[in-house]
Amino acid sequence: MLKLLLLTAALCSDAITPPKSKLNAPKTLKQRGGGAMTETQATVSLFKTIVGGGILALPAGMAAGRGTGVLPGLLILALHAGASAYTYSLVGRSVAKTRSKTFSELWSAAFGRETSWIIDLIIVGVAGGAALTYSCFTGDLLKQLSGIERTRAIALLTLFPIGPLALLRDLSALKHSTIAGLMAVAVSALVIVSRSLDGSYGEGGAFAGWLASSENALDQVSTTQLSVGSAVLFNMLSTAFMCHTNAVRAYDELGPKHRHASVARKAFGLAGLLYGVVMLAGYVTFGGACEGLVLANYDANDPRARVAWIATLVSLLSSYPLLFTGFRDAMCSLLGVATPGKFLPFAGLSLSLLAVPVLLAIIVPDVGFVVSLMGASLGAALILVVPSLIGRRVLADKDCAKGERGAMRLVAAFGVLVGLFGTTVTVLETYTDLLS
Repeated sequence: MLKLLLLTAALCSDAITPPKSKLNAPKTLKQRGGGAMTETQATVSLFKTIVGGGILALPAGMAAGRGTGVLPGLLILALHAGASAYTYSLVGRSVAKTRSKTFSELWSAAFGRETSWIIDLIIVGVAGGAALTYSCFTGDLLKQLSGIERTRAIALLTLFPIGPLALLRDLSALKHSTIAGLMAVAVSALVIVSRSLDGSYGEGGAFAGWLASSENALDQVSTTQLSVGSAVLFNMLSTAFMCHTNAVRAYDELGPKHRHASVARKAFGLAGLLYGVVMLAGYVTFGGACEGLVLANYDANDPRARVAWIATLVSLLSSYPLLFTGFRDAMCSLLGVATPGKFLPFAGLSLSLLAVPVLLAIIVPDVGFVVSLMGASLGAALILVVPSLIGRRVLADKDCAKGERGAMRLVAAFGVLVGLFGTTVTVLETYTDLLS
């Protein structure tokens, strides 16, 4: 049964913007740079926010079920990138209409404050699922690098450095963790593409030993194959492109606000190109044997792979506190309580919440089910359903192109359908052999 370990929301922690987070709290226009970010700067910033560790799971998405062919896989990727860019720009247009400062405030402007708990719950789910992925993946990486048993590796990393970092209030020292995450992804992408091109893992290659235990794995690779397992790839892309809660802040920081849609098209387009290269490189190298995290397929004696493992582990550890802060603050917002000011109550709350993803990571070693389910449900909701519902609610006919309001309704309905279908496929993929 395919293990689907997905990181997407993990290294994309900037995409998670809890309503009451001190890290992402609303700032004055002056503090935000007066909306002085140029179109190029905004495009680069959005690209950095989009691209994360989810790129390393896409080859497994191609391999899910009976596999997805190269052409259908690229088509699904292109459609997802295009839809994500459109709904991201739709959030910006809604912000311009309502002058909202947070995503929760935007939802309240559209549907009323009494329903804002829906967005808080979605953000808690996204942040909590990502924290679970962090705990699992960092433990798995330390196990690969040191040989320490997985449960012990998770416990050791929780004691240090994750635990102490989770107690920090001032996270300014970690503000460059997104750049570190992007660099780690770049290193991993170079390893995946270079090993695909040099044939090291192909027949007769220096690291071809995996072929003996994975008979017919490469026979699955095709040009036009399409199966119900392709829904898993769609789920993963839903998480990989999930950064729409960040659109509120990004719109406010952009100087030429009429270029917000152009920024979205460029950033999602570039991210889609990078995703496509890595997705295909990993899949044609390992075929149906692709692990949920493609780096796990590489030989322990491969020096390039070890560099990628180390870079990714360091990146995840430095980003964990930022993600955990989002999880903690979103949970406080959902429960309607303030973050404790005194150290002992603050530490008690933080460590209690930290224990949830850590214990789940130990109990549920195959976190793929959780994060794939997150992509099928929360990913589809944040990318397709929520922006479309908000757009239909706050944008008048004069604000939309001809037939656009009807298109928004179709996008929202499509999001609900793919969410239900993707959830069903995820359950079948994880607990049955029907899709194998």
